[in-house]
Amino acid sequence: MLSISRCRIQQCIARRCLMSDIKISDKLRYIYKKSREECSLAQTSQRVNPRAVFVNNEVDLHKIGVYGFDYDYTLAVYTRSLNELIYNAAMNNLVNKLKYPTELLDIPYDVSFSIRGLHYDIENSCLLKVDAFNQIQKGTVYRGKRSLSEDSIKKMYGGFTLPNMKGRSLYQLIDLFSLPWAGLLATVVEYLDNKSFVFDPTGLYNDVASSVQDVHISGEMYRLVMEDMERYIHKNVGLYNFLERVTKDGKELFIATNSPFTFMNAGMTYMLGPDWRKFFKYVMVSTKKPGFFQGNAPFRLYNENTDSVSFERVDELEQGKIYSGGNIREFCAKSSFQREGVMYFGDHIYSDLAEPMLQIGWRTAAIVPELAREIRTQNTDKYRLRVLWLETLSRLIEQHQKYGKHDVKAEEVIRGWAEERRRLRIDLKCMFNAQFGSMFRTFHNPTFFCRRLNRLSDIYTSRLPNLLQYDDDHTFFPRRNALAHEPHLPEPEMADIILEHVSNIRIDPKSGRSSMED
Repeated sequence: MLSISRCRIQQCIARRCLMSDIKISDKLRYIYKKSREECSLAQTSQRVNPRAVFVNNEVDLHKIGVYGFDYDYTLAVYTRSLNELIYNAAMNNLVNKLKYPTELLDIPYDVSFSIRGLHYDIENSCLLKVDAFNQIQKGTVYRGKRSLSEDSIKKMYGGFTLPNMKGRSLYQLIDLFSLPWAGLLATVVEYLDNKSFVFDPTGLYNDVASSVQDVHISGEMYRLVMEDMERYIHKNVGLYNFLERVTKDGKELFIATNSPFTFMNAGMTYMLGPDWRKFFKYVMVSTKKPGFFQGNAPFRLYNENTDSVSFERVDELEQGKIYSGGNIREFCAKSSFQREGVMYFGDHIYSDLAEPMLQIGWRTAAIVPELAREIRTQNTDKYRLRVLWLETLSRLIEQHQKYGKHDVKAEEVIRGWAEERRRLRIDLKCMFNAQFGSMFRTFHNPTFFCRRLNRLSDIYTSRLPNLLQYDDDHTFFPRRNALAHEPHLPEPEMADIILEHVSNIRIDPKSGRSSMED
């Protein structure tokens, strides 16, 4: 990521350390000073493209003949205003239907409080961030909007490891609709705690859950979004071009969404125009995923004019018609595609991607809208230089901690390094979110969310039109990363540097001759 003149700093340190009359603590300070100077002079390498497609498993698009799509947060990308809409509507349900205190209506939605992928501990009414090894990240346990101390966390959980995740009352807030849910839980718990109200935590959780679900079931969210599409839905520029290109290439497309047809049709018409259905061979709505992949509900033919479904048995799926419900086994049996190989695109790790990959053998692609924003943060010099210094400081502590065992002054120096490292990690975390940090990583490890993303998606990207950067027969290769026991040689980065150097070579496709561009 960044380069340093290792020879120069090592030579300076070696000369200094040969001076036997200098105290160990002074040597450590000198090493620290020189390391800090070199880090400040480091030059940053090439940035990551926020609109790139990232690869967990090799995929040859030439072998994919069918693309399937979810609608919400995949074909349709919503603005942050939708979270506020859901929060306000659900809070109204809590107050007006379940008789929660009316003062809650005066507390605005805090769009910056939570991130996706958190767990909610129902029993203790806490939001927490868990890593891929079921460890709680320090500083990311909140009861309401109050951060719990390390002592409180140890008392509550017996430590920072959750060895039995399934045996605990933990609910993962996995999709983008869960952000207002997290906001509601934090707001209500904070209010009740401040008022010293005694409440049943399971009852509160169920009340919030039913209030959020009612926003969808009642159709209130659908109605409000359709009344102001520009406010709630991004145009998703490039989506039309992407769908047009892949269909011209011969790929066949289908939609399987939990949304009702009227809502999806309004959004697709807003983004793509009234002829959007020309791109899709099959359209399935109200599928109730993950039940679509797990259950046996029959398909019902949907009537657009009456907004109702037929009672007749569906023996085969016909192109151009709309179907409601259904299940994956019937879909595979009653659909007819000319080409083999299916890739399904969705935003929900479990409802959209888990069953298609694990049970059916489809390839999967995750749409992660937050990804581009995180990459832009990682691309800043401020972030990259801080990461470099954090890694350098960690190595300094690791390599020189032995001197603190027998020298009081050296021990003080190393303790100071450790405290600086602690603060630096918090600073890096807060660059993404002040409370919970990055959606993809903790201080050391991938998050629980990131591990599932890597396991259940072959590729992932921030939005569908990003695929326009690649040919329709492109093969995606995963990066070879060093395992903990393998030598940490810079092969991937060196490969990028080599390609950057040769990128100016122009090849004549007819003659095969090459020349350098000016």
